[in-house]
Amino acid sequence: MDIASFVDTLAGKWFSQRTTHYLANQTSKAGQSNLLIEVLPATDASLVELCEAQGQEAAQILCGLKIDQDSRMDGDTRNTQRTTLMVMLQPGDDGQGVLLQASPKEPVPQGQYGFDDDVLTLTTQTPEGTVQERLWFANPNLRMRTSVFKVGDQEQMASFCSEIRMGGAPAKD
Repeated sequence: MDIASFVDTLAGKWFSQRTTHYLANQTSKAGQSNLLIEVLPATDASLVELCEAQGQEAAQILCGLKIDQDSRMDGDTRNTQRTTLMVMLQPGDDGQGVLLQASPKEPVPQGQYGFDDDVLTLTTQTPEGTVQERLWFANPNLRMRTSVFKVGDQEQMASFCSEIRMGGAPAKD
């Protein structure tokens, strides 16, 4: 499978069950999310606009996603809702590529992606530290996702999500 085919498999409506571990104070929180993921064509105006805003050539767009998220962590009284655009530019010879992201409520720095052994790895350097997220499929309707947040060489937070496809796009065998 190549990166574009993998991204196509992300489309649909997903239920996500998440556990987040805060390593400094040894606490954990659980949470749930409903995700609606839409694969956008490389010519989509919002993807082209994102590329231009971040100084990238729109002709380099490999694929893009629109992710609508409705989440709640245990103990929170309100849901968090957000929409994120993600653009993956054509990979280099090493298989790594530039990842562009935009969320209306917060600026998201440019990142990198890699795809190896059917695992997508997204790495974003923020002012606070580095976030590395990995996604893979256990079967066409069950996706796993981990993320680690580091400050320098020290892990501060780690999370694990199991995500079940609830519909919206046919599962491919």
